[in-house]
Amino acid sequence: MARMLVLLLLLGGGLVAQTAEGYYHQGAQLYIDARLGDAIAAVERGLQLDPGNPKLQALMEKLQEEQEKQQQQQQQQQQQQDQQQQDQQQQDQQQQDQQEQQQDQQQQQDQQQQDPQEQEAEQQPQPQLGEDEKKEISKEEAERILQALRSKEQENKKLKRPPVTGRKSVEKDW
Repeated sequence: MARMLVLLLLLGGGLVAQTAEGYYHQGAQLYIDARLGDAIAAVERGLQLDPGNPKLQALMEKLQEEQEKQQQQQQQQQQQQDQQQQDQQQQDQQQQDQQEQQQDQQQQQDQQQQDPQEQEAEQQPQPQLGEDEKKEISKEEAERILQALRSKEQENKKLKRPPVTGRKSVEKDW
């Protein structure tokens, strides 16, 4: 018999509170232990036994106020998190747009630098060499052709390079 009583005490602490006063104390302890839902359930059971008990009614009001307060705090936290996430996405999009704009400007500059060199190369008549003929080119002309080929190669490398993603630089405002 003693074993059964100990087992009941260990397994179901709610079975001990059989009176409205017991449910009041159980609800208060659960509230102290930060188990608000369980505290409200215990007080509700006590109010079923004694609906007019002023201590239980006052505790129920306090618990419901606390529950509303916690819900409001959770909603505020969720709104703040949503706003922060939205701000971060907006900032990321602005950075991405800015990077794309810089890349476009760089490509335009490269193209503008390339165009005069290509036009110059096209304007220079290319000598037609026969099988038996060999002509020498001047040192300046060879350097000009090499420079045009280098700039064209650099432009091709930039065009083939995949866009940079992943790490983003963040300016610190402190």
